[in-house]
Amino acid sequence: MSVWIGVYAPAGAQGLASALRRFTPDLALAPESVILLDVSASLRLFGGIRALRAQVRQAVGGRPSGPIVSVAASGPAAWMLARSGRGGSALSARALQRVLQRMPLAVAPPARPFLDWFQELGCTTLADLQRLPRVGLKKRCGPALLDWLDQLQQGLHYAFSAPPLVFQAGIELPDHTEHTPALQWAVRHLIQQLCQWLVAHQLDATTLTLLLAHDRHAAFLAEATGQGPQGVVGASVAAGAGSDVYGCVDDAKNTRLDIVLGVPTHQADTLIRLAQEHLNRLVLRASVIAVSLRVSQWQAAQTPSLQLFPEPGGSPQDHARLLALLAARLGADNIQRPVLVADHRPEVAACWIPVGAAAGAAAAQSAKARALVGVSTVSGATGQRGDGLSAASDTARIPPPLPRPAWLLAQPLGLRVHQHRPFYGTPLRLVSAPERLACGWQDGYPVARDYFVAEDDTGICYWIFRQGGAQPQWFLHGLFA
Repeated sequence: MSVWIGVYAPAGAQGLASALRRFTPDLALAPESVILLDVSASLRLFGGIRALRAQVRQAVGGRPSGPIVSVAASGPAAWMLARSGRGGSALSARALQRVLQRMPLAVAPPARPFLDWFQELGCTTLADLQRLPRVGLKKRCGPALLDWLDQLQQGLHYAFSAPPLVFQAGIELPDHTEHTPALQWAVRHLIQQLCQWLVAHQLDATTLTLLLAHDRHAAFLAEATGQGPQGVVGASVAAGAGSDVYGCVDDAKNTRLDIVLGVPTHQADTLIRLAQEHLNRLVLRASVIAVSLRVSQWQAAQTPSLQLFPEPGGSPQDHARLLALLAARLGADNIQRPVLVADHRPEVAACWIPVGAAAGAAAAQSAKARALVGVSTVSGATGQRGDGLSAASDTARIPPPLPRPAWLLAQPLGLRVHQHRPFYGTPLRLVSAPERLACGWQDGYPVARDYFVAEDDTGICYWIFRQGGAQPQWFLHGLFA
């Protein structure tokens, strides 16, 4: 049994076709903004005709003026039901005859030039047209009208379209919208179309760009130049990925919102949730009349590795998605991660950078930390290697480094000396050999310190260091757990 679904979408049929490809690859773009789907091989997969039609309606629904969905036993019959604006179903010959009895003649394209003549004959429906003599009808209107009537039952071979190499998606809103929650239905439909395009090309998106048009003329101009709604808003698969910056960029007529994903994906739920978080934080400076979506960066899709026993606490992909969601909700600069810095000085050996920043930002953040901490105020060093340490000493004789404390003070705390011993609440007893740090001369903040692990009378351990020559000074720098 042949089953066809027709969808009449006066606006955005090209973009809607991408969202419907998940039901069948046999999709044809018919004339007059009608999309035809041969779902004969997909009925069992989606649970039958009724369940499949409900899912198609859900996929195209939610718009202010939803597309018309029809079901028929042939492609031309599904086209007729959808194009009439009524929808419905005609899966049998008897059901098709009932539909033809109330179907106006204007639905048939070959009959439109002769509507006045048919009106004089009292022929108003397609059923009336079928009762007319075929020979006289062929002489008066030509063979095209009879062929169109025969195709309603016999069917027609359609050339199915392939997924486009360029993603095109945009929605013009019915009226100016001043609040971002009212834009979420449009963004959700655009993302669903995008995900079907990604699946068809086996790609994962890494960066999305939303373009919010504040002026109707700007929206139509973007469409003509291929930069906005209904136009080419993506890039060719062969062209590779672009490079966009995380954030929101405004110009005179549009607002551009870049969405960076924590992990490449083609899952609609993940993309919709991230887009909603970004829209919730966005303050519109003007009303929006059109919304478009494009993929700024992508990569080849990777098949997830399935494990018999899932990792406790989630996979690395789950962790990356959580960070992306937190960055979208709280701001990218408010989610930071620690980064090691190639420096022996404890106060600058690690720094915090935004989770989405490149590793090269650690150097600039470390320089800023040196200026804020002010290591030169407690160094008192000459910047020279001294106290008997030779740069060419045998590495086999270098002892292992001392244990590092769990808590490092923001600035070293000066300690007073009592009976030639550093004092912090109680006299401190050195329980380790010294560890010399002599570095920092390369950037103007030299230090020369001898670090020790010290213990007080209660057994608490501290990380202290000594600096200076004849009259050394002691400082507390860290606390052990």
